[in-house]
Amino acid sequence: MSKPESKNEFRASVHELGKVTVFYVPAHKLDHPKHARDSLTARQDIHEFLMSRYNAYTQTPTPVRGYWAAPDGEVFHDVMERFEVSFGSESEFDRLINFLAQLCDRLDEQAIYVTRGERSFLVQRTSSAE
Repeated sequence: MSKPESKNEFRASVHELGKVTVFYVPAHKLDHPKHARDSLTARQDIHEFLMSRYNAYTQTPTPVRGYWAAPDGEVFHDVMERFEVSFGSESEFDRLINFLAQLCDRLDEQAIYVTRGERSFLVQRTSSAE
């Protein structure tokens, strides 16, 4: 026989959001006027996109540095800001990837590093810089 529930007992409610997707953007480019479009900074544009598509996200200024080597061996690095969003649909992941590819062009970045669940990706520019 189970115990009767107390009137003061708290019941948790859990709502699954889907897989966590994280991407990193160079901090110094997010608010730079050079990268503004239609009077929106890159940071504002990211905010508008994530809120209109997913209704929530987390952004963290971090001391994280990203390092990568160019094909000629030259090493680059940037201080990055971390953006995290969750959703379950792979079609939504495709929309985010398309947005990030356009963001690469806008910020003059070769690629943006993305993780989704246990997998990692490089989202590359939509046009070549040749």
